[in-house]
Amino acid sequence: MRRMVFTLLAALCLLIGAGQVVWAQVGGEIVGIQWQWAQLTETEPASQSVVPDPENYVLVLNPDDTANIKADCNMVMWTYSLENGTLTFDTVGPSTLAFCGEESSDQQFLELLGKGGTVSLEDGRLVLELSDGSGRMVFDNGGPAETELLELPESGGAVVVAPWAATALAGLAALGGGLALRRRK
Repeated sequence: MRRMVFTLLAALCLLIGAGQVVWAQVGGEIVGIQWQWAQLTETEPASQSVVPDPENYVLVLNPDDTANIKADCNMVMWTYSLENGTLTFDTVGPSTLAFCGEESSDQQFLELLGKGGTVSLEDGRLVLELSDGSGRMVFDNGGPAETELLELPESGGAVVVAPWAATALAGLAALGGGLALRRRK
């Protein structure tokens, strides 16, 4: 009897350990990729939709635990953690606040991402099962990310801007538009 219990416990430990290795591998495989939001499945009301223009909704998880996000015409930088297959975001970070138009899904994209959830790779696609059970987001691999890591100021001082954001800022300045940074509470 003891031998059977020991064998079961050993098998359980191996399975748990294997699960952690699998999630560690997934974590390494999803970093540094331009994940383009391609599909949304919602549970209430039950629906499935394809995202028009997935290249406008991009998630890049950087090795330094920052996430660069393109939400249509806005650029956002959050931090994230990935532990045991669960992806969570700290949604406080620099963001442009441009109005992308009535047809844009920028706010929905950020709201859904902010929920975080369980991540997996299915047929080369990143799948995020939302933590509140409201649905799942599917992302296509858009190729390696061409981002430079940037450090945010500890407190005060100037805001550090990534090269892609600098281009967006220059475009806004040329149009006479403004830029605002926001903090979510």
